[in-house]
Amino acid sequence: MNAIASVPTEAVVSVQDLTVTAGARTLLDHVSLDFGARSLTAVVGPSGCGKTTFVRSLNRMTELTAGLAVEGSVRYLGQDIYDAAVDPVVVRRRMGMVFQRPTVFPMSIFENAAFGLRLVHAEEDLVDAAVTEALQRAGLWDEVRAELDRPALSLSGGQQQRLCIARALAVRPRVLLLDEPTSALDPAATQRVEATLQGLKEEIVLVLVTHNVGQAARISDRIAFLHSGKLIEVGPTADILERPRVKLTEQFITGRYA
Repeated sequence: MNAIASVPTEAVVSVQDLTVTAGARTLLDHVSLDFGARSLTAVVGPSGCGKTTFVRSLNRMTELTAGLAVEGSVRYLGQDIYDAAVDPVVVRRRMGMVFQRPTVFPMSIFENAAFGLRLVHAEEDLVDAAVTEALQRAGLWDEVRAELDRPALSLSGGQQQRLCIARALAVRPRVLLLDEPTSALDPAATQRVEATLQGLKEEIVLVLVTHNVGQAARISDRIAFLHSGKLIEVGPTADILERPRVKLTEQFITGRYA
């Protein structure tokens, strides 16, 4: 089964023959996929198909899991991020990550949003401006602007997730990777996060892992379907949902997947 080519022009991120193994087990098998500027690609597929491994491979977070081996290339603006001369910390600043469950720290809302800026010793006036802008872009500013010293852990789950998005945005990444960011949220909070992502896709590259085909339909420009570590099909959202070219894709999209 071969993926249907859908290659954006002027790719910001270009993945070629990406293969990830854990001992004798293959988690990703020669996946190739490009991501163009100002786009939102939803990565879907059944549990265990390699979605999380794929998105973690895009900013070298696979290196944080012992026993994984990566082959192939991931190029960011033409540079292979797996080159030995490339600092993975810099890679993760350019390609931020938001996880399934909000990971706020036991500190204030402001300091959570400023965390990445503190790590690079940004000047205080720049921190203030960047935090304000990041909270605005994440759709949280109006809700917290009067209480930035409030503990972040006192926020609702949905607000915490948007704060995590703001923290990633504060260092001005070109790419934001999201691993099922709304799976632990209620419908109202999910709707707010989706609205945030719809706004952000006009500015940066978004790669969204989701188990929710409905969510992919609502907010993505393009869907990539993974199965057993292979990229089966990729294309514009409407085409994948309404006119999939591969039988396995159709079975998954329609819920008749076995």
